[in-house]
Amino acid sequence: MKNLFLILTIMTTALFPISSNAETFTRVDIEAIVKEFIEKNPEVILDSVEAYGDRQQQASAEEQQKAVDAHMEWLENNDILPVAGNPDGDVTVIEFFDYNCGYCKKALDDIVKLMGEDNNIKFVFVELPILGRTSEMAARYALAAKNQNAYLDYHIGLMQNRGPLTESSMETIAEKIGLDIEKLKADANSDDITKQVAEKAAKASQMGISGTPAFIIDGKLYGGYIGLDRMREAVAEARKE
Repeated sequence: MKNLFLILTIMTTALFPISSNAETFTRVDIEAIVKEFIEKNPEVILDSVEAYGDRQQQASAEEQQKAVDAHMEWLENNDILPVAGNPDGDVTVIEFFDYNCGYCKKALDDIVKLMGEDNNIKFVFVELPILGRTSEMAARYALAAKNQNAYLDYHIGLMQNRGPLTESSMETIAEKIGLDIEKLKADANSDDITKQVAEKAAKASQMGISGTPAFIIDGKLYGGYIGLDRMREAVAEARKE
């Protein structure tokens, strides 16, 4: 408001050439002129606020992208992160997700379709369990399935589960794909997987990623659900660059 008042004050002095009379303007006089200007030109104020908001949003996005850039080595070359598709693909698609997230479940269909039609993409999955206890439990079980070389099948099973996620439903999904249940449970509760879950949460926080899904495609951050067409476009743009 102070900046706005200053701007309008300058405008006022421009409208009224400086003279001995202009110098007698009081604060009350100027406030009255400002009020009248706002009442007659509300769109100027709205445009100003909108432009300021856009600049702030852009600055915030740029800062977040810098944070992502600083962690790309960790994201692209890390054995604790499950990988699918082509490990040597020319474009990397990274997804931050939660097994209880509705839009993450929706995004699974997009990822599976893209994986099926493009065999030159590396997909990296980062569990970000932010929606409760069962989200973390599911993340632990999925990482335990990775120890049995069955991460993607188990990941798809969890995402396609339509009922509430429970320990029982997680074990049922594991049985369907032939996992060793006792090993799965032991690994899910191991110190190693506890460390992995904590490390991923810390990295997401450092990158300013607090919601799911979030995608990083060829190093560029896309927040929220973006859909299959936008994902294809982002991959195509990455290849052009």
